[in-house]
Amino acid sequence: MLRVPLNQMLAIVILSLVVGLIANILRSDSIPILAKKISIVENLNDVSGEPVSITLDQAKNLFDKGVVFVDARDDQYFKEGHIPNAWNSGFFMELMFKLDSAQTKIGPVVLYCSDDECGSSEELANDLFNEGFTKLYVFKGGWLEWIKAGYSVE
Repeated sequence: MLRVPLNQMLAIVILSLVVGLIANILRSDSIPILAKKISIVENLNDVSGEPVSITLDQAKNLFDKGVVFVDARDDQYFKEGHIPNAWNSGFFMELMFKLDSAQTKIGPVVLYCSDDECGSSEELANDLFNEGFTKLYVFKGGWLEWIKAGYSVE
């Protein structure tokens, strides 16, 4: 049995991390070390393709226009209550194909989770953006702000 001293193993791990980080930096399609903060948009027509954050009033406006809402919370929370007609995020590939077939990748989508502390909607928005979706609105106030406002729920 081959035994590698601990200090050599540690050196190999550190060297691997350094090489991996350098390779990532040099790539044209590098993976960000830290997630980009989603900016708040005042005019919904100013969406440049990357996901943006919207307010309760903007979310309600989009809801009234019939825009698709996607609940990024776990199935259990979705079953306990959600914004009317919202889709459950469920399996990512299934959601992606459902969205694409219902309205194509350029159609608007509002993503939400429980509140502004929940990051699931931002993660889902970034995943959808990486798959080519271009009008992604993250409703940061989410489910808790929606019910606090007294809007309808299912």
